[in-house]
Amino acid sequence: MMRSRRDLLCRAGTAAVAVGATATAGCLDAAAGDGPQGPEGTPETLSCPDEGFVRLEAPFEGPVESRTIETGGGDGTGADGGDEGGTRLELSTEGTAETYGQSLRLVLRNTGDGSVDTRGEQAYSIQRETGEGWLDVRGSTTGEAVDLPREDDTLEAGDTYSWSVDLEESAIASAVPDRELAVCPPLGPGSHRFVYWGILDTPPVGIEFDLVG
Repeated sequence: MMRSRRDLLCRAGTAAVAVGATATAGCLDAAAGDGPQGPEGTPETLSCPDEGFVRLEAPFEGPVESRTIETGGGDGTGADGGDEGGTRLELSTEGTAETYGQSLRLVLRNTGDGSVDTRGEQAYSIQRETGEGWLDVRGSTTGEAVDLPREDDTLEAGDTYSWSVDLEESAIASAVPDRELAVCPPLGPGSHRFVYWGILDTPPVGIEFDLVG
């Protein structure tokens, strides 16, 4: 498994000098044990001791559809009087509970007959349920807010996006290219969700899952 730059610095003796509190926070979970070291259950919020950590904001508003979403794609001018060009997408996973350190596998499939424009495979959030609502577990380590990568793409009928999310801090952070990200606080047992928000002009679609020790 590819290790992030933060992990490599944690292994080096000069990590604290190179990246300050970010390296320290990134090493805490590795030093504490093999299981999830973050808060259990439903914490009131997600707090990070690293002053340079800026949590990712959710790039969507409103409710998240569960597993299946219908795109609009038309104005009622189709041959049968319905929307022309709309399609159906389904987000699926192998299970709704997964152990820390294992992989959560997900597939977004266009099961309809039309195509849909998207923002690419990186347009997803990994969130933790808290008393304040759903918060992304990731954040920038640069002291400044960042946006996740977006690219113009199209899912044709029958096409899929697939992800294998290793449920471990450095793997989640390093899965996003060209961004200096970290997971803080460490992952903990509790309710999480994967949300794909990259379908244009359509609400996001997500799946909730429990992370267990």
